[in-house]
Amino acid sequence: MRELSAVATDAAATDFPQARQLVKARNHTTHKKNGQQEEATRHFVSSLTVREAPPRRMSQTIRAHWFSESRHWQRDSCWGEDKCRLRSANMACALALIRTSLLSLLRWVGRTSLPEAFEDVAADLSLGLAWLKQRNLHR
Repeated sequence: MRELSAVATDAAATDFPQARQLVKARNHTTHKKNGQQEEATRHFVSSLTVREAPPRRMSQTIRAHWFSESRHWQRDSCWGEDKCRLRSANMACALALIRTSLLSLLRWVGRTSLPEAFEDVAADLSLGLAWLKQRNLHR
């Protein structure tokens, strides 16, 4: 995050009853593949006061949120996690853990394109087992 600014607010001045501060974060990103630069501004509403969460803490909180969200996005884009109709929180958590473990295994064996890895495994089911064996050999 390149620049972060925060302004204290009164909840009555916003549509958010618990709002205590408004945060504006500006990002500058350079895409590795093509060198194209992009600047984006995102706005956040926080129930924490500026004293409770100064800009440095808000920056860390925002980064942690997007790190977690990007991990979920990977599972959702590969396995349609948001469409899952499980009713049990324990089952949903277990399934998310399995999916995350599979993503970690794919990264560990050097696969960078998940759709390609899925296609390869669909064509040769023993490939997944070979990756697990490879993982166990290097322990």
